[in-house]
Amino acid sequence: MLLKFGLAQNLTFDFSDNIKVSSDYKPHVCFKNSNKYILVQKKIKSNSCDIKINLFDNQLKNSNQFDVLINNHNFISINQFFKKILLFTSENKDNKTTLYVHELDLDYGFINTTELHSEFNVNGYTTSYNIADTTFEQNFYVLAELPFQSKKNEDIKLLTFNNSLKLIEEVYNKLDLIFEAKRDNKLLVSPSGQLVMVKTFWNKGNNFYLYQLGKNVINEVEIKLNNREIADLDFLFNAKNELVIAGFFSSQNRYNYEGYFIHKYDENLTLVHKNQYFFNKKIIETFKSSSEIKENGFGLDKFRLTDFSVDQNANYFLLAEHLGRENIKGETSWISKGMVTVKFNKNGNYVWACPIDLKQVSNKLKFIGSFRLNSFKSPEYFYNDLSNLKIRKGIPPEYGTFNYCGTKRITFNNIGEIIKNNLKINFPNNSSAKYSFYPKQLNLDKGSKSIFSFVDFMGNNMLIGVEK
Repeated sequence: MLLKFGLAQNLTFDFSDNIKVSSDYKPHVCFKNSNKYILVQKKIKSNSCDIKINLFDNQLKNSNQFDVLINNHNFISINQFFKKILLFTSENKDNKTTLYVHELDLDYGFINTTELHSEFNVNGYTTSYNIADTTFEQNFYVLAELPFQSKKNEDIKLLTFNNSLKLIEEVYNKLDLIFEAKRDNKLLVSPSGQLVMVKTFWNKGNNFYLYQLGKNVINEVEIKLNNREIADLDFLFNAKNELVIAGFFSSQNRYNYEGYFIHKYDENLTLVHKNQYFFNKKIIETFKSSSEIKENGFGLDKFRLTDFSVDQNANYFLLAEHLGRENIKGETSWISKGMVTVKFNKNGNYVWACPIDLKQVSNKLKFIGSFRLNSFKSPEYFYNDLSNLKIRKGIPPEYGTFNYCGTKRITFNNIGEIIKNNLKINFPNNSSAKYSFYPKQLNLDKGSKSIFSFVDFMGNNMLIGVEK
């Protein structure tokens, strides 16, 4: 593998005031609304809806904070629909499961609570509600997964609400599949308003299905490969309103990644393109010794799909990252051995696949992982350079000041060779706290500037940064 190094480059941010935070909460999402930034922190372990709201003005000055605890309500999601911040929760009470929405007032917190829908429980089993992340015209959509019933066909409801939070349509469907107690469904809305449910369940391996919702009779489309089982997948809609699905398939060793694939489906969910490929020798030997290959085969273990994106030239990029835990000197640490990036062209044909060998080790998971920008014009990824923490004199100055560990930027040349650069970020001086990226972008709106949170080692201080 040819590895190239470039000069340090800048990625500039406008930073907020420092806020004191608790390690019991993690940054969840950040919205821009009415010239304010709204940071949502969610409690890591809670049986109720327990979140914190921090408000910053247009200059990112700390202006207000709300602690929100709704006992006996399950947190579902918080979204920005119709220029409003809406918190969705559910409550199991009086033998029924009820979906609620709470509207955020920027001066007083959540002041309007509306009951949207209720379903009766069946034999103690409840209804689960999934909110689509995208609206279409003046409507938003909710998938109601009706209560589990053993050995019966699964049934669901698609609920359509308008911008006044009124239910305007309810479509019931019974699927061909038998109920599974644990369900993993994702409701997608295409740019043209097509509603698609992606279903995942385990039955002697992962199983994936597509359904086009909104009609009383729906067809079931299985996502499958030739002589291989799918390990993981992700999806997006391209400029032609095609549903593009890409992912990794497994080796005979359960969950081990052995290769990658890409499918395209038209607006009727007809498969129009299909390709699958095995990992090349370079990828395998980057992460496995010859003895490991002999004992466990060519599959890569402890890898997970973390991103699927399209650039400005309609090329597709698939990213998988290693994540595992190891006992090092009597202490259990999180460890990442690196990443695998795959490029497909706009027609869905393979171009190159590249291993990225790195070693991130930390006893705090919050520093591990890669991230990207909303402006994904060309493939560009970032990660915290935790190897710098071993340097006695502190991180090199080219990474910036008040920087906990420094950040690396990864790009690629035309043939898929890696180019690494140091990313220079000068953080504000707040009582000598040193910050690092929390490697999860807080707004995924492709048309908006990227927003990240930055935390110190102990998790007591946090900034948000808005990309300039």
